Amino acid sequence: MSTLSLKKVSFQYQTGFTLQQIDLQVSHQSFLAVIGPNGSGKTTLLRLITRLLKPSHGCISINQKSLEHFTSRELARRMAVISSDQHFEFPFSVVEVVSMGRYPYLGRFTRLSRSDRRVVDEALAMTKTSHLKDRPISQISSGERQRVLLARAVAQEPEILILDEPNAHLDINHQANIFRLLQFLNQKRGVSVIAVLHDLGAAAAFCQELILINNGKMIKRGKPTEVITTKIIHETYGTDVLVSQHPADGFPLVSYRKDSNNKQ
Repeated sequence: MSTLSLKKVSFQYQTGFTLQQIDLQVSHQSFLAVIGPNGSGKTTLLRLITRLLKPSHGCISINQKSLEHFTSRELARRMAVISSDQHFEFPFSVVEVVSMGRYPYLGRFTRLSRSDRRVVDEALAMTKTSHLKDRPISQISSGERQRVLLARAVAQEPEILILDEPNAHLDINHQANIFRLLQFLNQKRGVSVIAVLHDLGAAAAFCQELILINNGKMIKRGKPTEVITTKIIHETYGTDVLVSQHPADGFPLVSYRKDSNNKQ
């Protein structure tokens, strides 16, 4: 079972923005949301974890083995990534896209085995996308497409799943379904989930822990009730909100407040 560790990780762009001294350990079966204002460093952090960027300082490791020492195939067996801007230049069918999740386990020029196809079928069924399998990926809705990308990740059988805005552009029904499936993978399959989220409500409702990043620094880590407070959100996001408690489940609810100058 994989433990992801970041030790004193920093990164600097030529523009001058820096991610500074990030210490983070994500243990087996964690469900972690990364939150923070636009431009705070959330996506940079994910790009470092997924090896799209290389730290200027510090080390990122899985089970004490540095990411730079993994081959691409080895890393893909441990970690699956769903980005917010995934595009396909060719109109692959849905089943072809989901089958791509098995490639880390195949030799060169090797076709999918019967067991590989069974994993693909199970991933399609789990994400309720079996009825789409013969459709081109370019001809399905954004909500369906997000479930197909999740099916591909499920077929990859990772120990760590990384997502960037998994609920972007989805209606409330599709959002809830995506997060409930992530919870199932986390709780029943033992997959560690790390998701960058702008939606504080979803982060509070579905994630075990949150880390709050601002200006390239980790400001706070803790349970949703510890991170999402009126004071912390006001200080970090610079906006006037009211944080209350969900009447049934107890997680924080963030509500907008009218500008005091506009009150009648």
